Amino acid sequence: MKSIFNTLLVAVALFVSVGAYANDKTPKVANALRSEIVELIGKKVPMNTAENFIVRVSFVVNNQNELVVVDVISKDKEVNSYIKNKINYKKVSSASEIKNQEIYILPIKIKK
Repeated sequence: MKSIFNTLLVAVALFVSVGAYANDKTPKVANALRSEIVELIGKKVPMNTAENFIVRVSFVVNNQNELVVVDVISKDKEVNSYIKNKINYKKVSSASEIKNQEIYILPIKIKK
């Protein structure tokens, strides 16, 4: 009886994890738009960082095809303001590939 319970528990855990993965509500950013955003930010961020880290940029594209930064999540406040200043309200040409007024999250690696 105990082995049946353990098997059932593993099966339920598997279904829950697969269901959570399949219901990812964060839409994917198109490659062309990602490249355009990276180009706007630049290849070198002028900050002295002691380590590599990832910045998560949340943004929407408005009806004028402008990026509107919702949030920038990182350890470094200088990087936050730098990224906001570089991409906030900048027009992008490849925005036609994604839905307007939908929040997108773009991870960006910052290297030392």
